[in-house]
Amino acid sequence: MIIPIFWTKAVGRLTEGMFDKAYFLVIIALILSILHYYWEYLNQKTWYKFYNKIYSGYIKLIGFGKKESIKKLTLGEYNNISNEDIDIICTFLGNLITRIIQILEFLIIYIYFLSIDLYLFLITLIVSVILVAIILLSGKYVQNLNHSRKKSLDRKTIVINDLYACIKESKGNTEALTKRFFNRSDDYLESNAKFNIIAQLIIYVTLTIIEITRYLILLYGIHLVFINQMSIDTILLIYTYYSQILSNFEVMGTINVNYRSFLVSVERLNRIEAKI
Repeated sequence: MIIPIFWTKAVGRLTEGMFDKAYFLVIIALILSILHYYWEYLNQKTWYKFYNKIYSGYIKLIGFGKKESIKKLTLGEYNNISNEDIDIICTFLGNLITRIIQILEFLIIYIYFLSIDLYLFLITLIVSVILVAIILLSGKYVQNLNHSRKKSLDRKTIVINDLYACIKESKGNTEALTKRFFNRSDDYLESNAKFNIIAQLIIYVTLTIIEITRYLILLYGIHLVFINQMSIDTILLIYTYYSQILSNFEVMGTINVNYRSFLVSVERLNRIEAKI
């Protein structure tokens, strides 16, 4: 959020012929960029420490679950809960703080837009509210698609375990099991593709609307420059911040998908009825 301010100011000083200040501002932006990537490295290390800790905790649920509840599960469900669902839950919780910070960046950008021009702020705010509503309203549908995807994966896992046992013990009809496995794989591929395509479609629609809004805002900014009410470096900063808005809405769409996947995985994990 801070780095774009320095390099856009550098462009402004350059157009004014203040070369020494432009050099100085670019150097500051470079130093901040280096510090940013070092911070990202430290954040990654911390993330995996947190992830490993909560993952270990959830794995214990598998061992301490009620035997009566576990017996009600299919082998496919039990395997996928132990592997995929726990990973989804831990990943979502691990990313939660970072995602919240990314969403808070909206507030900083909107406050900056308000300080520049009221119409710029209102257009950005109204479009953002509409897009957030679209994301939230589509959430339940995405969750149902993910639930169907999980069930098809469970059925596929059951058949592949049966097929493996049949091949290893040389008992049973391998050809029939192979055919069932192919059918279950096709079902999973279909449901998985539908889930991911719809989830990405929602994100792409959101980003397209933001992109259109950005260029309309830039046209408005050019008009303000023409009447001497805005500087060129301010337009550059607006363009950069709209790139950040694009990124944040992509993150928000991803959060929506991940949250819905998180709810499904929690529901599945709770079927074990573990108590520690």
